[in-house]
Parts: sequence; structure tokens; C-alpha cells
Amino acid sequence: MRFALAIFLVFMCSCTSVHSKDSKYRVSINGNEECKYDYGEEDFCSKDNLIFYSNTDKTVNFDHDKVLVVPENNFGYIVIINPKKNIVYPFKYLISYKTLTFDRDSNEFCIEGDISAYRDEDSGYFCFEFTEKHFEQIYNIE
Repeated sequence: MRFALAIFLVFMCSCTSVHSKDSKYRVSINGNEECKYDYGEEDFCSKDNLIFYSNTDKTVNFDHDKVLVVPENNFGYIVIINPKKNIVYPFKYLISYKTLTFDRDSNEFCIEGDISAYRDEDSGYFCFEFTEKHFEQIYNIE
């Protein structure tokens, strides 16, 4: 019985690594294929993140044809996935939010809460516009 369990565990581990190596998702930061923002700690191309992107529900909920992935437990990084092009666009700010609003028919999203990236930390209400090259802050009430 232990031998069968060991074989099952080895099989499960090997399947996970195959999925990450075979991931067809590319990560785009500021229009370039990169994995990290300058001075950023998060590796958006890590094995775990590539598996996460592959397993994410691809129901379109943002900007007509994209998926905005909401961080669990109101804390984490937002990523936008273009499921037709298999490109992931990570938002550079780590967020802790009270509310996060966005719409299927718009390329804008708003955060009420805290945002931080490297030495830039802020609290308030922030709105951003997404283009395939970058995120631009369009509104801020602190």
C-alpha cells in the first residue's frame, strides 16, 4: 500500500512540473516579455504562477475580451489575462483592498485600499486604465 501511495505521489509531482514547462502563457510587463518589475520581488513567470494562470477560469469579465483575476482574501497582485493571445499582464502594485470594481465593457478598474510597490506605498481610492502596454493611474483620492 505504501509503495502504491509513493508511486501516486511521484506521478502527481511529475504532472505538475509538466504543466508548468508546457505553459503557453507569456508574461508582458510594459509591453516587454519580462517576469519581474524593476526592484520587484514577485516572479510572475514562476512555476507556481504559470500553473495558476493555466488553471484560472477564463470567463471574460474585463475589457471586452480579457479576464481580470482578483486576488484571494482581498490581498495580492492583480493580473489580467488575454485568453486568446495567452498573455498575462501583471499589475505592479501589491494590493490590500476593501473594494475592487471593474466591468466587462471597460478597460478601467478601481481599488479602495492600500497599494504598494518597492518604496511607493499609498492608501485611498485609485483608478487605473489598462492598455496592453501598461497600467496608467487615472484617478486618486487619498
